[in-house]
Amino acid sequence: MTPKERRKEMSDLINKISGKEQNAMQFYQSVKDVPHMTNHAIQRAAQRNISQQAILAALRYGKKLHRTGRVFFVLRKKDVTMEPELSSFTGTTIMLGRDGAIVTAYSNQKAHSMIKKKPKRSRNW
Repeated sequence: MTPKERRKEMSDLINKISGKEQNAMQFYQSVKDVPHMTNHAIQRAAQRNISQQAILAALRYGKKLHRTGRVFFVLRKKDVTMEPELSSFTGTTIMLGRDGAIVTAYSNQKAHSMIKKKPKRSRNW
């Protein structure tokens, strides 16, 4: 699947997620609630096979960490115990920029401990 096709698939999925929550896979009440994704984030999510549902699950149920001037959302195992259908998304990590846009997405089971080791503020030498 090309990045262009993947972008179309993601935008179609965002457009579908409108209205009231029906189950755990429909997280947001309207399209306005979903943050903007940069082109880099769309490309990386497509390359790493991270679905829009995994991104939305991390934003909704994941642990929020503030490090190096950025905001990270990490979906840990303990975050999905109440929603077993989300267990396949464990390890999904989303990084938001200062403007609130999704900068990148990746999957790493140990991301939470790695992010916690980063300094709280970025160092501008």
